[in-house]
Amino acid sequence: MSEVNEATMIEKTKTEIWIDKAVIVIAIIMSCYQLLAANFTMLSAEQHINLHIAFSLAIIFLQAIKLTQTKDKARSAFMIILLVASVAAATYIHFNTTRFQMSIGRQPFDKVFSGAVFLVVILIATKMTWGWVIPVISIIALAYGYFGKYMPGIFYHSGLSFSRLITYVTTNFTGVYGMLASVSANTIVLFTIFGGLMEAFGAISTIMDAAMGASTKIRSGGAQVAVISSGLIGSITGSVAANITLTGAVSIPLMKKRGYPSEFAAACEAAASTGGAILPPVMNAAAFIIASWTGIPYIYIVAVGVAPALLYYLGIALSVYIKALKLGDEKVKAELLPQFHKAFGKLAMFVVPIIVLVVLMVMSYSPQKALFIAVFTLIAMGLAIELMDKSNRSPMDSFKKFITKVLSGFESGAKTVAGIAVCMATMGCVVEILTSTGLPSKISQFALSLAGDNLFVLAILVMITCLIFGMGMPSGSAYILAALLGAPALTTFGIPIIVAHFFVFYFAELSALTPPVAIGCLVASGLADAKFLKTCIVSMRLAIGGFVLPFLFLYRPALLLQGQWYETIWAVLMVISFMFSFIIAVEGFFLQKTTAFERVIALVGALCCLLPIYVLDFVGLALVAALIVLHVIRFNKNKVLVRQGAEV
Repeated sequence: MSEVNEATMIEKTKTEIWIDKAVIVIAIIMSCYQLLAANFTMLSAEQHINLHIAFSLAIIFLQAIKLTQTKDKARSAFMIILLVASVAAATYIHFNTTRFQMSIGRQPFDKVFSGAVFLVVILIATKMTWGWVIPVISIIALAYGYFGKYMPGIFYHSGLSFSRLITYVTTNFTGVYGMLASVSANTIVLFTIFGGLMEAFGAISTIMDAAMGASTKIRSGGAQVAVISSGLIGSITGSVAANITLTGAVSIPLMKKRGYPSEFAAACEAAASTGGAILPPVMNAAAFIIASWTGIPYIYIVAVGVAPALLYYLGIALSVYIKALKLGDEKVKAELLPQFHKAFGKLAMFVVPIIVLVVLMVMSYSPQKALFIAVFTLIAMGLAIELMDKSNRSPMDSFKKFITKVLSGFESGAKTVAGIAVCMATMGCVVEILTSTGLPSKISQFALSLAGDNLFVLAILVMITCLIFGMGMPSGSAYILAALLGAPALTTFGIPIIVAHFFVFYFAELSALTPPVAIGCLVASGLADAKFLKTCIVSMRLAIGGFVLPFLFLYRPALLLQGQWYETIWAVLMVISFMFSFIIAVEGFFLQKTTAFERVIALVGALCCLLPIYVLDFVGLALVAALIVLHVIRFNKNKVLVRQGAEV
């Protein structure tokens, strides 16, 4: 009996190995195809997106088969059926693309049936990857499309028949094949390949080492590791939870060891990791979605996003620095980190491909062409790193490791984009139904009627919408829904389209810090063994810049380069003054503990700098200057008294 069990276990292990190999091969083939398709036209746009989704479904279902085949035979069999159905539907649609395009307005049985099968497997794959929230929203949207004629008030529309509904979101090559899936198939996938190669060549560990090296240069350096590394790595991974897991494993224990409270350590990591998604040039792929949605060039969106992202991180870094002064945290001793300074040279090699990407975009290369060149620049840098690695015994040994890392990067990139692809396809279904029924414009008019002529009230309504949609959803999906339902109201009010989209984008990302879900705080508090709710409160305080900036986009659009250069400088100065005063008021500390009077000055000064009234700007700056002068005088006087007391 034991021999039978042992043989069965060996057979199961062999099955898992074969599935792993199949996933690796499919993932590598997908990445190779995507890189070729970025430079050469190989299929029609619809067939290209179809193949992209088919690859993604195959990867997701194969991985599910591996996880279930030893534990739940019935579920494993169901996953096999889904895999076969997804491949069959995608293949049938691929070879009938032209005929389906010619039959728009008609719904033959095979067009409806293949579309329905494809839609079902996409929804199931999305549930398996992201949970129930996104598929449920899509199902609600589908139900709304069908039952619209029974809906009251602003929700009424004439309704869509079942066959028309299915073809609308699938085989008419809109919906799951729409703009969002196109962004995934043409741009996001190249970024995930880029990120996969970065990780395979050691960029993440290099960034951590470089951040640790930087921590030896300033006070609060132990905590600044989280700020620096989380921002840089977050711009690569695009996932708040993954970012926290990667960097928090190092930064949180380091902060706790140096005396920072558990909740502060967790909040610092959560706030810094959340900001990775707003940091150019990647911006969690949102820059490409915004560009596709608005028609604004990608490179301009990246340029617009630089100042707010840097201000966000400046606010966190300043909070950490003041906290370090308050706790008496000194510089990390350089001798404790003897190897980390060497990481800066290696880090420079990873910066080269990013510079190449930005330069090419400035030169008006298409995102696909620029990313294609950047990927191969990164591969060249990876080869150079391996050849310079003294641990390799020979050039051939270096080359073998290099090839292994390239294939690993391709595999990682394809696996990462698989979940994103089905999510974008599912959200495309939602976007298509809502836009075809006219609901966004109706909601926009309703929000405007509630707000009246008050932009601030409208902004609050849109902010709440963004934060609600962000509960339990990937930030990209939250942004899409918020942009669909919230941005039109702002643009109708007269807000420039790029300002409106940045407003909803920031709040969609910051939903990772806001309870009750607050996925960023949830993961970080678990790593730090901290209280969840307190971590949320502290993280929102640290990320105050992120919560204030979107409103300032509306009232000080120069922050987003919507104005003259001197207006931008002035707006940046006011944001910095606000954050400085606010942090001192909250912490009750600067060079030493502040008095009650100084905290009042700091709070009033912060408020004056925040309010977009020109006269109050000068009042706020005067109060901030007075705060600094009064505090420094008192600090120096106390130092003299301490010195005199020591002499006595």
